[in-house]
Amino acid sequence: MKALYLHSKEFFYKPVKPVGDIPKDDIEDLDREFKECIVVFLTIEDGDWERREVVIQEFSRDLLNKMKDLKVERVVVYPYAHLSENLEDPRRAFRMLKMLDRRFKELNIQYHRAPFGWYKEFRIHIYGHPLAESSRRF
Repeated sequence: MKALYLHSKEFFYKPVKPVGDIPKDDIEDLDREFKECIVVFLTIEDGDWERREVVIQEFSRDLLNKMKDLKVERVVVYPYAHLSENLEDPRRAFRMLKMLDRRFKELNIQYHRAPFGWYKEFRIHIYGHPLAESSRRF
């Protein structure tokens, strides 16, 4: 799993069109906007499914530490296939995202995930401090 963390002053996305024949989230809102959050562009890679428990645990722990370091209470996970050329099967990736949803709900985190299986437009305003941008691999 690859993650790009962005400490964001503002983040907006709007689902535009469903991606072909892959699992997709049902969507209620056409667009969403967030202030003061960590946006995580997240790619689930081939082989992550077999290691899913470890990957989810490591990612969760790392993200919680990042939230603490930045004193941020809100996270937006944005599924983003473009961080890797070696993607997990979409059905497995979707299931892992659902597992992450449950994990962060259990942790009582202000958490939102952008819909999987949709082309989306987005706008982001990130801070310019040294910790505002970082990447991780789990």
